Amino acid sequence: MNHIQLFQWVELKYDVPNSLIKKGDKGVVLDYLQPTKKQSEPGYNLEVFKDGETLDIVSVPISWVIALPEVWGENKHDHLKLNEVI
Repeated sequence: MNHIQLFQWVELKYDVPNSLIKKGDKGVVLDYLQPTKKQSEPGYNLEVFKDGETLDIVSVPISWVIALPEVWGENKHDHLKLNEVI
């Protein structure tokens, strides 16, 4: 899998248990998480948006996301882009 960069948009491939986050929701990568003894797969902290608002911040394995081409901050009109991606 290609490494996703910080602030890149991603789409969730699965529902996140015990969360409002569902398959198909989109978010921005906030941090890369190293594997641990309890979680052998590396992951990402994501800020997930719905209707232009933050829905939740969650941690998921990297295999749970699909990279999107947009990166937050690469466009001076990101406040408009947020609604376009979502």
